[in-house]
Amino acid sequence: MNEEISASLSRTANARPISEETQEIAWIHASKCGDALSFNRLALKWERTMYNVALRMLQNPEEAADATQEVFLLAFKNVRNFKENSRFSTWLYRIAVNHCISRARQRPPGAHLSLDDETCGDIPAAQLHVAETQDVELIRAEQRNRVLAALSHLTPEQRAVVELKFFEDMIFEDISEILGIPLSTVKSRLYAGLEMLKVRLSAGV
Repeated sequence: MNEEISASLSRTANARPISEETQEIAWIHASKCGDALSFNRLALKWERTMYNVALRMLQNPEEAADATQEVFLLAFKNVRNFKENSRFSTWLYRIAVNHCISRARQRPPGAHLSLDDETCGDIPAAQLHVAETQDVELIRAEQRNRVLAALSHLTPEQRAVVELKFFEDMIFEDISEILGIPLSTVKSRLYAGLEMLKVRLSAGV
């Protein structure tokens, strides 16, 4: 008996801890079967990230909090439709960003560059890289509050791309997947958004 206990303790001691990714997958599977507790754990894991996305896109703490709750409600209702050929975070970002864009579109239009401005068509890769690098460095040097205020002058669509690229540090391919738009459109919206932010920050917003 002592040998069995020793062997059991040895196996326990040598057992590898469950990885964060494996745990999330387990919660997802349970959530798809209707387990509200498992989904609540997913919500707790991603709540702060989604709230920050909503806050920067909507510029209002109360509205961002409401939007975050609505995002997770939508996610819970549709989690069975989640296809596991992509990351759960990608799926959740898509819900959050699209929901915030819908909310922002209901507001009176402000001053911003046209989303379909012909001058912001397919930007050459070299030009985009240089402009993006310079603009991001400028924006990062500014005070956070000024940057957040300047974001309000972007269209919801531009703001979504800037949010994912600048604040969430995503690659263009992931942004394209989340928003369901071509890479060229992602780059054009980012370029236009950064240009507007640079103009607003240079002018003191």
